[in-house]
Amino acid sequence: MIRLLLALFGLALIALLGLASLWLLGQVLSGFGHFLVGMAAVLGGALRFALVAGVLGGLAYVLGGAWARPGR
Repeated sequence: MIRLLLALFGLALIALLGLASLWLLGQVLSGFGHFLVGMAAVLGGALRFALVAGVLGGLAYVLGGAWARPGR
């Protein structure tokens, strides 16, 4: 009888360990997903800044060239 109880306890322990490992894997993957979403937001903001800075810089270059002296 004690062998049966020990076997059931071992089986329950293995099942609990499997569930705990699945939960931990889910937590790790969720954290990685949050990291990727945050990184995409930061890179998207940097890309938007670079585009706006490039357009405004080009506009300043064109307008500055329009008022330059003709001899230069």
